[in-house]
Amino acid sequence: MNRHFTSVRTGALASAKRPAVQSGKQKRAAIKLRRKHRQQREQLAKLTPGLPGPRPKHCLRVNRNLLAPFNSYDEPEFLRRGYYEDQAFTCRDCGSHQVWRAAQQQWWYETAKGYVYSTAIRCLPCRQRRRPPFPGRNKTP
Repeated sequence: MNRHFTSVRTGALASAKRPAVQSGKQKRAAIKLRRKHRQQREQLAKLTPGLPGPRPKHCLRVNRNLLAPFNSYDEPEFLRRGYYEDQAFTCRDCGSHQVWRAAQQQWWYETAKGYVYSTAIRCLPCRQRRRPPFPGRNKTP
């Protein structure tokens, strides 16, 4: 008796998913519905920022899986865009104008696991001056 109940139940589940026999009109309606859903997904993908799409030259894509974890309700601009782009900045110490390249940003955020809301504020010579000297390093002028 239990086996009969199981077979009836399985048959009911199979028919609930999809009717065994469909008319041509039902098949066409199902195809049109699938096409409509696919078009809606494609339109949504075009409107959603940060998805892979056209980007300017000399920009690198963001790999979200390699970023350090961050707890925030908002995400940084490069993450919304979906790619890194060169950023101009002025050094805080010497005032020189520098460019933080996309490759440098990618290294900082993905390889070095830097904080995603940090940006470059000092040029390389000023950063090197601020570093403490290593005990074993010989200073030669």
